[in-house]
Amino acid sequence: MKICGITAEYNPFHKGHAYQIEKARQAGATHILVVMSGNFVQRGVPAMMDKRVRVRAALSGGADLVVELPLPFATASAETFAYGALSLMQAAGCVDMVSFGAEDGQEKLQKVLAVLLSEQFEPVFRLRLAEGGSYAAARAQTVAELAGEETAAVLTRPNNILGIEYLKAAHRLHFYPQWEAIPRRGVGHDQPGEEKGLMSASYVRHLLESGDWASARKGLPEVCLPLYQQAFVSGAAPVRLGDLERNMLAVLRTRPLDWLKNLPDISEGLENRLYAGIRRATSAAELYQLIQSKRYPQSRARRMTLHGFLGVTAAMQKVSLPYLRILGIGTGGRDILRQMKQTAVIPVSQSLARLSNESENAKLFAELEASATDQYVLGMPKPMSCGWEFTAPVIKE
Repeated sequence: MKICGITAEYNPFHKGHAYQIEKARQAGATHILVVMSGNFVQRGVPAMMDKRVRVRAALSGGADLVVELPLPFATASAETFAYGALSLMQAAGCVDMVSFGAEDGQEKLQKVLAVLLSEQFEPVFRLRLAEGGSYAAARAQTVAELAGEETAAVLTRPNNILGIEYLKAAHRLHFYPQWEAIPRRGVGHDQPGEEKGLMSASYVRHLLESGDWASARKGLPEVCLPLYQQAFVSGAAPVRLGDLERNMLAVLRTRPLDWLKNLPDISEGLENRLYAGIRRATSAAELYQLIQSKRYPQSRARRMTLHGFLGVTAAMQKVSLPYLRILGIGTGGRDILRQMKQTAVIPVSQSLARLSNESENAKLFAELEASATDQYVLGMPKPMSCGWEFTAPVIKE
């Protein structure tokens, strides 16, 4: 048995994701373990469809086992997102291979990684950051100075950026799987249109939300379309940020300034800018505009406001992950579970209630997940009552 780990949001699962799984199996993987974000995703917004719809699509599309990336990591910056995912794979004790998409080959990614880990990087990076630019711009400029423009150009491509963070997280964890960097095919990240039957997730979301199911069908595995249609017809989807906007602003207005200091991504007195924005803004878009600047891009503003809404603190991103929560079990999932029972170094269970009793950190993470979902389901076209996280069954195929 050779288990390949994949980190994903599947928001939604499309043909590009199915292609990645297919390529991992061609590279020798017999089983696919997916670490998937829950009801909120890295862009700082709710997932269009709830985690269980997306889990079912993943299992239908070739995944064998789906485990949840806890909220503090699922909604984090690329570095923390990757670290959380790789930590879970390492904790499972049975992941032999890790697959991720990239615009460039692994050799180029490794070259950038070598620069980021070099002794020369940090001093130059701090100087560039002090000049007032964003983190990403300062990092790219530093790599250009140390290794040339061609190497720095690797950091301008979104899948590469996350791929490098996976490699860096594994180095930090002393975790050494076989790597499979799958070349990205079709249109670019967040781009509209179709190329060779492949679409970006953002374009598929656009088509689904606009009701153009005929066009969306071209970018989706055939087995997924009925799942998404059922979610829309039943009133479980779509969930948009706008549907939660007033809830978010209402909660943020109750957060004192001292509390905001504890959020992830807060530095250099940024809590003051956030606090002032919260007091003025009457929409999420306005709040983002009030926070963002040349140094602080909108992506950071979105994550900050979401974390303030849901109660995610910086301290939560610094603890060791307390459990492996199983969201879905597919064809080969039971094989992986049998292996994990022998190799996992943290508790493994399908039951969030059971996991919450394992430790203080487990209780903290479980209650945070449940609270976030209680907010998420209010954004559904047909809202649901509280307590769903503790009562919904694991998905089985």
